[in-house]
Amino acid sequence: MFESLTKETLYEYPSFKVALFSILLAFTLSSVMAYTYYLTNKGQAFSRNFFQAMVLSSVVSCMVIMAVGNNVAAGFGIIGAIAIIRFRVTIENPRNIIFIFGTLSIGIAAGVYGYSIALAGTIVFCLIALLLSISPFGSAVLVREFAVSVTLSNETNPDLDSILQKHCEDFRLIGMNSTKTGSRRRYFVLLKKETSKEAFFETLETTNGLSNTRLERDDNLDKI
Repeated sequence: MFESLTKETLYEYPSFKVALFSILLAFTLSSVMAYTYYLTNKGQAFSRNFFQAMVLSSVVSCMVIMAVGNNVAAGFGIIGAIAIIRFRVTIENPRNIIFIFGTLSIGIAAGVYGYSIALAGTIVFCLIALLLSISPFGSAVLVREFAVSVTLSNETNPDLDSILQKHCEDFRLIGMNSTKTGSRRRYFVLLKKETSKEAFFETLETTNGLSNTRLERDDNLDKI
């Protein structure tokens, strides 16, 4: 009776060679995906922390999957441990979410010994990311996207719209409020290819009736 109660079917862990190969494969493929992210991220602020997170997350997920195996109890234990840690990292860019999920998937595939899946998935994913980066939907246009904040004097009433039409391929008003000196406006602008951000900023700065000019991007190295 007691023998039947204590008899358990334990998960047979992989050998050291197999485990090492799986982890190294996850590291290699996630490094390729992270480098693809770097190549296709031109024009945006590049976070080295995010680059390292992609590579390390693949290694960690591979180890976790191999450690859990078909052990349901261990699986619930991992879920509980993650719930205790409570990752509170906000990922604002949907593209970054896909890349971090891609490296996690590499680790999962390598952890269940699906090496062909991990390799094929990495190749296809990276090729698609590279093709999208050089397509009209790529990131090249991002170097010309800015948020502009400027105060318009009530006395001179400058023609800001004509300036934006001259230097911007597209622009739209995203905020406006009144101040003591005039009207504070915030625009999203897409500069023309022949217009540099320095020249555009200088034009706003030297225009009579415009003050407190601010040209910024939403990219932040402290955020993922």
